[in-house]
Amino acid sequence: MLNTAINLQTGFGHLTDLPCITLQFGEASAVVSLYGAQVLSYQPVPGKEVLWLSPLAQWHNQVPIRGGVPVCWPWFGPVDARLNPQQQSLPNHGVVRTQLWQLAGQNISTNGVSVTLAIKVATLPYHPDETTLQLQLTLSDSLTISLECNSGIAQQAALHSYFSVANIGQTQVQPLPLQYQDKVTASNQNSNTPVATVNAEVDRIYAKPAAKLQLDTGTQQLELGQSGQDATIVWNPWQDKSHSTKDLADESYLEFICVETARLQLREAAPLQLTQQIKLTQ
Repeated sequence: MLNTAINLQTGFGHLTDLPCITLQFGEASAVVSLYGAQVLSYQPVPGKEVLWLSPLAQWHNQVPIRGGVPVCWPWFGPVDARLNPQQQSLPNHGVVRTQLWQLAGQNISTNGVSVTLAIKVATLPYHPDETTLQLQLTLSDSLTISLECNSGIAQQAALHSYFSVANIGQTQVQPLPLQYQDKVTASNQNSNTPVATVNAEVDRIYAKPAAKLQLDTGTQQLELGQSGQDATIVWNPWQDKSHSTKDLADESYLEFICVETARLQLREAAPLQLTQQIKLTQ
């Protein structure tokens, strides 16, 4: 008999009072926080954690959780001027990372277990009407995270996934476009290889990425499926930023890489459906 379950629980790791939902499908498990609809854990098999969560992560006082899969919406990074007509002081990466979402649906079948979380955003700086955002998390032989907004508004979004790595020096992401925007040097760069590695601070936006990427973490191979995206972001803060970021330990940069599925275009207002699928291949 396949072990399947969806349960509410209070606390995950050192975040002892955090409201969470756990999903179980056979040997695989996942944990998602109602705060930010943030996936915190994915273990395809017991003890084999795919995601990285900072031991210094917090969640009180409107602090976003560092690690897992943060939901960035309706802007990515600093808010674009087109989404901030009044030039307000607004948080990076949008307004839903530090809000409580509601459980809107759940399903258990022989093919997988899933939960749907939803949040209603009353007003945005550029859009006066209420907007509903949903995140569906499905656990089967992989973990699929889908972010959806049916409103045809200007919106950016990213699934800002932190992946645990055994050796940052051996970590590779491929195949990536040969051209990318380098945010560290504020320049456009060309590469002679479709493989991204990390040996210094990395903050790159790759436009028009492939629908499937391979992530080699040093000890495990992951396949990352993407849909609805127009960009993949690869990020690691390296030493100096780890030291200066209060919810990162000094050596945290050695333990993770972010490979983010994103939709960044603001040329046209359109509904959103953005998906990242994480599958352990070996």
